[in-house]
Amino acid sequence: MGARSAVTHPGGYAGAFLFVDLSRGEIRSEPLDAGFARRYLGGLGFGTRFFLEQLAPAFDGPDRRRNGFPDPVGPDNPFVLMAGPLTGAPMHAVARWTVGARSPLTGLWGEANVGGFFGAELKAAGYDGLVITGASSRPVYLHIEDGRGELRDAAALWGLDTYATEQALVTAAQTPAELGGHQPARGSRRPGQVLSIGPAGENLVRFACLVNHQGHVAGRTGMGAVWGAKRLKAIYVRGSRRLAPAHPDRLAVLRAELEEVYRESIVIEALRAFGTPTQWDIGAVMGDVPMRNWSQAVWDRFDDLGPLTYERKLAPRARTCFACGVRCKREVEISSGPFAFPRGPGPEYETLVSLGSLCLNSDIEAVARANDACNRLGLDTISCGATLAWAMTCRDAGILDPSDYGDTCPDWGDGAGTVEMVERIARREGLGALLGEGSALAAARVGGAAADCLTTVKGLEAPFHDARAFHGMGLAYAVSPRGACHMSGVGYWVESGGMYLPEIEALAEPVDGMTSAGKAALHAASQDYGTFFSSCAGFCNLGGMVLSATQAVAMVNHVTGFDYDLDEVTEVGRRVWYMKRGLSHLFGARAADDQLPPLLVTALEEGPTAGSTPDMSLMLREFYALRRLRPDGLPSQDALLEVGLDDLAELLGV
Repeated sequence: MGARSAVTHPGGYAGAFLFVDLSRGEIRSEPLDAGFARRYLGGLGFGTRFFLEQLAPAFDGPDRRRNGFPDPVGPDNPFVLMAGPLTGAPMHAVARWTVGARSPLTGLWGEANVGGFFGAELKAAGYDGLVITGASSRPVYLHIEDGRGELRDAAALWGLDTYATEQALVTAAQTPAELGGHQPARGSRRPGQVLSIGPAGENLVRFACLVNHQGHVAGRTGMGAVWGAKRLKAIYVRGSRRLAPAHPDRLAVLRAELEEVYRESIVIEALRAFGTPTQWDIGAVMGDVPMRNWSQAVWDRFDDLGPLTYERKLAPRARTCFACGVRCKREVEISSGPFAFPRGPGPEYETLVSLGSLCLNSDIEAVARANDACNRLGLDTISCGATLAWAMTCRDAGILDPSDYGDTCPDWGDGAGTVEMVERIARREGLGALLGEGSALAAARVGGAAADCLTTVKGLEAPFHDARAFHGMGLAYAVSPRGACHMSGVGYWVESGGMYLPEIEALAEPVDGMTSAGKAALHAASQDYGTFFSSCAGFCNLGGMVLSATQAVAMVNHVTGFDYDLDEVTEVGRRVWYMKRGLSHLFGARAADDQLPPLLVTALEEGPTAGSTPDMSLMLREFYALRRLRPDGLPSQDALLEVGLDDLAELLGV
């Protein structure tokens, strides 16, 4: 854990990190060490290591661990934002970057992975990542421009939604009198990028998110509430640097090869044509789309939310992330009617479920308007819709009486009521004050049978891929360090047939989704490779699913100048996976938390998955053996020492 020496950094990296202490108002930078970069690669590799270093001094004994230090919405919760070595490279599907902290929603390690433009701009400004500690006594924003960082007053921004905040900061950078009279950099060529919280983050809604460029959202685990507690409203970043790859000639040859791959891929063509909603009809055939809080398999209004209705009613236009030609994002508008809003980001697949089929809301215009409200107010659409579906289920069962909160709860299919509840959650009004806690904490407050209506793992609401269709997803949800997560590896794409990785034995052969045998080996391998791929290197799981492992490793080597082989990058992924799980163990997670709630494993009586349910006992037993996890869920000392995590083994006491 010591200081890093100032050495020449590898290709693709900006070469420095910015450390911001909000309590003291101090900012400093540290150079990137090449050995550190090779060991942890980037993204959550950097993020988990920095977080652990910030946290380790506080864990000075078992008493402190039992006390659950630090408070997720307190000043001592470090926040990390890290790009990968590929972030900002002019190639398809490499615009991703990551954030992490202790989650206000789960109390465990929290993280989110996001694309857009902010990560590329941060590297152009000279930084591979940020470590933010402490809390300000007043609202502030962080202004970063070409190797310089400064904390500025954000009193005029507090209370604004994310769209208004972005507009204010971009405008201020061009006409500085509007926010403190700061002068724009000489020769500025373009607006910078803004990452901000909305009213939900300010009000410490536990699933508040961070929003860049309106529709690029670090949604999961409540990072917006971390910022709200720190009184950090936004980060504005602008840079003019160009990052050079270590081997540009080799990279050019690979890029030409990959252009042919992208031109011929049916998967990429579908994403270009319909964006992530292309999953809707495919999911229907597979039984992969949850309905009515995961309890229903057939719905006569299903097509009302499908890609064709999306095209007809929302007039979508393609949008993209930095330098990516896949263009899977969608921009929509509703010009008239009760759900009208100006052109802006449209709902993704997960949102069509969370605010649509999960609540039996078949009005795609209402879903789009609720999505717009979530983006503006700064709410994770997955947790928001799942918490609302939980409340509806509890209300129907007589467990939850909304009148106790001076409020009503929308009925199933009530699009207008859904939009209104989204706004009340962000403001913490009426029933929204309870729902702003997220479903697991809300269920604990309500008590009784409220927990039976949950779809959470480790306190995190499950995303919308059904373990009854793909049994391995049940295991992935159960053992993911941050809680229910389909992005903790590439297992979903392998299991569903979207990703083909013949170079990795456990991921090489097609598998039957509705079987549990062999899924432990598949998902352990998918976590190792997937953590390298998307959590550390910066690949997008969607646009990057057409890449072979050989091509992905070659791209990283051509950019960085490293000489990784496949075994080495999967070891990096394994090291980071153990670090993430270890952080959740430090916050109290144990084997009992590696379980699915009943709603996710109750067999349905009809539909494509009728009678199917994952064998969680088998998969967990095999997975624990493969990962060398103890009966209490903690990794064995040997497992941690093998990947060089001696310090984590000591902190965990294994």
